[in-house]
Amino acid sequence: MRYLIINADDFGGCLATNQAIENIFNNDGPLSSTTIMASFPGAKDALNRVKSNPKIRIGLHITTVSDSCAQPLLSPEKVPSLVDDQGNFYTTVEEFYKHALANEVIEEMEAQYKYIVNSGVFLSHADSHMGSLYGTFDATFIKETLDFCARYGLAFRYPRNINSLSNFIPMKPLPLPLIAGHEQAVAYADSLGVGLIDYMITQAQSHKIITSYEKLKNAYQNIIADLSEGVSEVFMHPSLISSPNAKNNPNWCLRVWEYKLLMDDDFKKHLEKEEIALTTYQDAPFTVVNMGAK
Repeated sequence: MRYLIINADDFGGCLATNQAIENIFNNDGPLSSTTIMASFPGAKDALNRVKSNPKIRIGLHITTVSDSCAQPLLSPEKVPSLVDDQGNFYTTVEEFYKHALANEVIEEMEAQYKYIVNSGVFLSHADSHMGSLYGTFDATFIKETLDFCARYGLAFRYPRNINSLSNFIPMKPLPLPLIAGHEQAVAYADSLGVGLIDYMITQAQSHKIITSYEKLKNAYQNIIADLSEGVSEVFMHPSLISSPNAKNNPNWCLRVWEYKLLMDDDFKKHLEKEEIALTTYQDAPFTVVNMGAK
């Protein structure tokens, strides 16, 4: 079987994104879940939508890096290694790895998790905004992240298939230490009972290549057609053109087209034609040794 989770990242990032994601759930689109950015200004609005709409299923979009002047949920004085001189998250993963201390990463993850669950919202899984926790540079926080997920019974977006991970890492070929680290991370997740996906996929081309909705739709349909057996996650960033972030981001049109795609009946029919089994993080048949405590 080819199982597919479709996740919408950046819930809570802005009101336009929140509205787009809720619209998709209300339209019974092929969206398995969304992941919330607890430290962003739109998080409260996102939580209100979840609590009033049982169709919305969410996980935690763990944020330790941001290119939009976001701040940690904890005060900068409590997590000084995670912020720049203005008290904002570093804008690149490289800068994050250069400064971040493991204990402060853990404290911020805990704060983000507790902010969500203390509001009365259930989280099924977690993932990493901008991939900052995967260990793709000199430092790695994958062990701390897997410990965190095991502590709270969360599955985690991290692919068992390293070729899938290599799509998101700029170093070619992959360094041997990173390959060994990936193998160790998968084994450690299994020992903890943390559910992992087999493949992690998205459409990563810029607006200079994906110049129309039809090109984006075709790209995702090809991704779907090429899915392997096992559990894959395709993650998108659907939003509306009304977002204030659209003004300074030429790639925002891709988010608008991803919204259109997830509202498109033809895309749902394509999934059916390919005999893809849509699933969620709660129901996916993950390969794990033991299930973590809920």
